[in-house]
Amino acid sequence: MLRPDGRTHYRALAVADVDLDRGTASPRPPVIGPEHQPEGVHALVWLHGHPIGELTLPGDPQTLLPGLPGVAARELATAVDAHLLRDALATCGGLERARSRGLHSIPHPRETLDTSQITVAVCTRDRPEDLRRCLAAIQLLEPAPAAVLVVDNGSADDRTRRVVEAFGLSCVREPRLGLDWARNRALLEARTGIVAFTDDDVLVHPRWIAGIARAFTEEPGAVGVTGLVAPAELATPAQVLFEAYGGFGRGYARQWMSVAVETGEVAARVHPGTGGAGTGANMAVRREETLALGGFDPALDVGTPTGGGGDLEMYFRVLAAGHLLVYEPSAAVYHVHRRTESQLLRQMRGHGTGTYSIFAGAALRYGKVQAGEFLAFALWWALHRHLRAHVGQLLRRRPLPWALDRAETRGMCAAVLGRYYTRARRQAVQQQGENPDEPRAPALVRPRARRTRDHTPDPVVTVDLARDGGESALRQGSPVGDSRARRVRLVVERNGVAQAHLVVRTGGSPLTPSRLRWSLVQRLGPAVLEPGAVWQEPPGPRARRGSGSDAVAPHVQIVVVSDGAEVHGRPALDAVSAQSDLIGASVTYGDSPGAARPGEHGRVRRHTMAGDGGAQPAEEVLVLLRSDLLVAPGWLQELLVPLADPGVAVVTGRVLPAGQSGTYAQWRDYQDVLDRGPHRAVFDGDWLRSSRGPARLWEIGTLANAAVRCSALSRLPSVAGPAALTGAVVSEDFFYRVLHAGGRIAYAPAAVARRVAAPADRTSVRAEVASAATAHVASLLNVVVEHRDLRGLVRLGVVLPRQRLRRIWHVLRGRDDIPADLVVADLAGLVRGLAWWRWRAG
Repeated sequence: MLRPDGRTHYRALAVADVDLDRGTASPRPPVIGPEHQPEGVHALVWLHGHPIGELTLPGDPQTLLPGLPGVAARELATAVDAHLLRDALATCGGLERARSRGLHSIPHPRETLDTSQITVAVCTRDRPEDLRRCLAAIQLLEPAPAAVLVVDNGSADDRTRRVVEAFGLSCVREPRLGLDWARNRALLEARTGIVAFTDDDVLVHPRWIAGIARAFTEEPGAVGVTGLVAPAELATPAQVLFEAYGGFGRGYARQWMSVAVETGEVAARVHPGTGGAGTGANMAVRREETLALGGFDPALDVGTPTGGGGDLEMYFRVLAAGHLLVYEPSAAVYHVHRRTESQLLRQMRGHGTGTYSIFAGAALRYGKVQAGEFLAFALWWALHRHLRAHVGQLLRRRPLPWALDRAETRGMCAAVLGRYYTRARRQAVQQQGENPDEPRAPALVRPRARRTRDHTPDPVVTVDLARDGGESALRQGSPVGDSRARRVRLVVERNGVAQAHLVVRTGGSPLTPSRLRWSLVQRLGPAVLEPGAVWQEPPGPRARRGSGSDAVAPHVQIVVVSDGAEVHGRPALDAVSAQSDLIGASVTYGDSPGAARPGEHGRVRRHTMAGDGGAQPAEEVLVLLRSDLLVAPGWLQELLVPLADPGVAVVTGRVLPAGQSGTYAQWRDYQDVLDRGPHRAVFDGDWLRSSRGPARLWEIGTLANAAVRCSALSRLPSVAGPAALTGAVVSEDFFYRVLHAGGRIAYAPAAVARRVAAPADRTSVRAEVASAATAHVASLLNVVVEHRDLRGLVRLGVVLPRQRLRRIWHVLRGRDDIPADLVVADLAGLVRGLAWWRWRAG
């Protein structure tokens, strides 16, 4: 919401909806009228009835609106493609069609949504004009809900009743003052399984109920659903400031919140603050499950001393009970923000009182474990949010008015020092006593937590993107994986060949097909369609596919570097030899001193490389592969394609973990430092020099799976044998030398090699974790000492200690379930890395 100068906010903006399907931009009329001439346009962008992003442009609205669809399509091209990718995954044969005809050829899947079990509830008090606008928007809902219920929370006159009667709707009067009393009354009066709440200062989108029904249908385990809250108008400076402060919007991607309580996760550790889930102005809950938890806490929210927090505390109780909460952006509404500065400051104070009435009041009734976590988070939030905001104001680094931060901080202090929650509880008891005949929700249920450590293995789910069975699993069927697990490990294959390993945090909720699609697109992006693809990649030689012989001259030597285990060498040689025949490459088995050698293998030569970096072969390209890696079909071709660019000196491939099922094996895979992700990348000297911290050479890859031009081999440091070539220290030192000399390094994730399954007992995994930490520290020191690049000292002295202290804290608090002995092994490896380098340097 900042002007182009980056220092001041707009005074007013026109609000518009952009429909990319129709190519139109429709301005939303101000609810009351602008106080100032709009200085630009704030647009909500829609595709297939789903909001995919927002856009703010300066200028005259009448001039901007005609060209707004084109601008939005360009600026949000990545969001458009992500939406179309999810459509392709949800369509039979969609991926193949997208590959052959393009993403825009995919039609949006048709859906039949049942809204017969949804009641819309509007809680209101003494705001008849706001209510009139709200109900007028509700009447335009398509499809329509089963019923609309208005709860009059003790209005001073009968204007509310008359407005409701004018629309032919039912109105229930709730005399006990407080928004949560009204919400509970709606739960008690409703006769459907789902109750969707909105406020009287909200204008619902015509497809709001459809979005709620979609979320409950695709996520049948959800107990609560929240949605996008966009501004209905930005006609005053106060409304613009509230949106700039954060507003009510929570983004344009579906989100899942849950806690694996059965495995010992503590809700107050995982989700102590639930503000990221959404707001009560746009939420829906399953009626029976919510009443089983006691409904909403009548000591919270508007109408009580606490002034807010009733929705957030309800979200937390849903999570603490082990239920699922879903944020669905397609369930969109428009909120009329406070128009004046005094109203906005009062609202910000209410945010402070409501939040800390939960932390310092309601949270203390969840038992010692939860209460302790809440208090720790409350202290952290006071420092992180409030103190940092005031320091930023003093240093003039915060563009928002200081009055907003002061108002929220005053609310925080008042809630704690004034014990607002205790006062609100007394008020609730008093009101119930004054209205004994009014219906009341069951007693509040605040789930306790238990301190346990569960190190059971994560379930492993395999999805093949190129087979009908895999696509069917994405489109329909039962949830996959153990619904009690904290995580699911997802193996993504293409024609039976592993392409990616993903860890999806499920938090005790099932991995549904819809969640699977979102996870794949969020983590892999366009690599779902084409291995290695990146967002908005321009067409060019890199997108070309073909054999390696089309890309480079067939003068290639492949060196399979022994890791000392014969059982590993034989499968690697078999796979490599089959591919080397395609381009007539020679294959060499490079032995380390004393390494076990595999038996005779046709057309494979044994060679012990000298300690001077290796003899210079006559071939133009040297391909290195560690013998504990099994290459996928097409590996060699993919590794050689980037070398068609004469400026590329080195190409690294992707190394996937073994994907074993044991607890320690999975933690070894999780700690594996060889996988560099699903997207192609090119690194050059500018990348090396532009990094503010140490050059992140570990992101380039490893020589354990790489192709090197022989002209670049002279930059290899002196090593004791071929096995050392594939180590992290030598790899990163070599990468630094190549980039520093002006060469380029390409990362080819489609050149996949997968680690051979190895013993995963505690001792071996601890050794691997320690070795990886040692190599990382040694590599950083090597860059500092050998290349006089001091940027690595910051990572050594600040970043790594901070990361490890945070991990130790999380393990001690139970927020991280990594086995403690692996944490100790990692720390020992870091220390040994320092000592090892001092010994070698000396």
